[in-house]
Amino acid sequence: MQSMRRLGAMLLILFFGIIIGNYGLQTALLIFLPSFVLWFVMWDEKKYRQTERKRRYEENFYQQGTPYHSK
Repeated sequence: MQSMRRLGAMLLILFFGIIIGNYGLQTALLIFLPSFVLWFVMWDEKKYRQTERKRRYEENFYQQGTPYHSK
């Protein structure tokens, strides 16, 4: 799995270099910046949902109490 990530990163860097070489830095930023921002926002939303799900689970678990320690 990690080798696939490394290969993907190398291909992305290669593709980015080709775009910069052919069109220039400003055009490359116009192409990649919106997609990077979209990816980052989606990643951040996923982490937020995971954190909220974990917090709600722990909150419900500790409010209910454990049946093994009740008298």
